[in-house]
Amino acid sequence: MKIAFLYTLEANKILFRPYINQYLADHSVTISHHVNEELLKQAMTDGLTPGVIKHVQQQIQQIAQDGADIIICTCSTIGDAAEQTADIASQVIRVDRPMAEHAVLTGNIHVLAALESTIEPTIALLNQCAKQLNQSPEISCTVVPNAWQHYAKGDAILYAKAIARHVEQIGDSCATIVLAQASMAPAVEYVHHTSPPVLSSPALCCRYLSKLVKVKRSK
Repeated sequence: MKIAFLYTLEANKILFRPYINQYLADHSVTISHHVNEELLKQAMTDGLTPGVIKHVQQQIQQIAQDGADIIICTCSTIGDAAEQTADIASQVIRVDRPMAEHAVLTGNIHVLAALESTIEPTIALLNQCAKQLNQSPEISCTVVPNAWQHYAKGDAILYAKAIARHVEQIGDSCATIVLAQASMAPAVEYVHHTSPPVLSSPALCCRYLSKLVKVKRSK
């Protein structure tokens, strides 16, 4: 079985590596990695215009033509566009879907994002999952001020610490805190004072993939 990961940030290849090794190394799957940073840059600049969506889906189609059975879009901003790609045999899964399905079962949710462009697609996904699972959580959201500028300058530690500080400020005002972007996952290591669980997508997605591979092979 072939699983392909599409990244819109080069650094996320390294971020996902330990989770892939933990959850997928024993399944004899072939993993491929594909990076296209222009997709996120276009979405941040122009929004999810028809042209941006077309470019996303062309990238997904190319990966599918290379023989991937499952394609993981690791970018939450373009995740829906990726999942909506037509006329391919591959199963496309946005990285935050398993996290969203888990989150809506826990109660009220606070979404943290580092990019404004991620908020709308994340809220839409949570509402979609809530409807499918017959849940009705209250969903609030915040863009962490100035966090992305640290990431853009290559300072992943300051980026993570800025997010962690904001997590601690939320306190127990919700049942679950959702980190909207995969790149935010390392922030959990710097959170020392918080009551609600903090969910991030890389680990939950790879754990879901491990179960999915087992199911597909049992058929």
